Amino acid sequence: MTSIDIQKLAAIPYLDVANLNGRTIGSLMFHDSGAWRTWIKAGDQLVEIKAWPAESFYFSKDAADPNDIAFHFLDFMSQRASFPQVTLALNGIRDDLFNLSASLAKIEHLQATQLAIGAGSNRMVASEIEYLFLVCRSIFDLLQEVAKELWETITLVDTAIEKKPLKDSFNAMTRFDGKPVTREILARRFGLPGPMADYYVKWQGFFELLRSFRDNIVHHGSQVQTIFAGEYEFMIAKSLRPFNDLNVWRDDERFPNDLVPLKPALGVIVHETLLACEEFSWMLSNIVQFPPPIVPGMRLFMRGHFNQSFTAILRDAAERLVQPSAAAEPSSNATPRPPDRSA
Repeated sequence: MTSIDIQKLAAIPYLDVANLNGRTIGSLMFHDSGAWRTWIKAGDQLVEIKAWPAESFYFSKDAADPNDIAFHFLDFMSQRASFPQVTLALNGIRDDLFNLSASLAKIEHLQATQLAIGAGSNRMVASEIEYLFLVCRSIFDLLQEVAKELWETITLVDTAIEKKPLKDSFNAMTRFDGKPVTREILARRFGLPGPMADYYVKWQGFFELLRSFRDNIVHHGSQVQTIFAGEYEFMIAKSLRPFNDLNVWRDDERFPNDLVPLKPALGVIVHETLLACEEFSWMLSNIVQFPPPIVPGMRLFMRGHFNQSFTAILRDAAERLVQPSAAAEPSSNATPRPPDRSA
């Protein structure tokens, strides 16, 4: 972690250095009024350079490009909760987002070039599915690392709650005596306020899908189900795990022998993983007193090499989850949808 003298940081006009409170800064790249402004550390100096991102995060009032993405989770963590103890986990999640976008783009590339590849493209896709599930599962444990570190230092809105140390893994938080936890168990074991306990209860089922798939692959010698190389896209058997419980395909996407397209299923898996991150930050913002934003009036945006296809897949997944059998055009909201804050 690079340390910069606070007096030098004060030269950057976008930062509220008076309210840093020991927090780290997620990016020193800013987009303002159509221009890029970027600072880097050079020795003991902070120098402004002419640079713009190809794959990075930056602060801005609005997206510099229509494909740049603003996730509430990344913005909230970078602006309000970027304490040193969560920096490694947060950086891990940021890198995992780039990796997920690359993995999905790779599958699209394999589909487009399968004739040139010849036999074996479906095996390449199967290995990519395994990787994608492993990354999604790891994001939940990184989320838990963030939760555990913050839980030890935060002040709850309800000061009457007696906090107890959280577990290291998401699985340990959502299982007790070999069974899924309840709201009451979480409150008793850890002193969790209602919204935080509800979060773990809600996401334990989806996490279990990721965990069991990962464990079966890594520890029990299971294999990814057969991937069929269709004329236009890769296909899977809907009746086989881990996609057998999904109901996201439209009527015109169901083919003989119970075959359905692969990409919508992967899009939903990634979308739900990112939605878990979004709901985590919305939940925290409602129960914890955090310092003010580090970069007032701006948001953190993600720019990546594969953002265009990434946002398209997330839009498609969001539409399918709202109307699984509808053939309507995807909505314009490319990011996972946060819950209603008034709930």
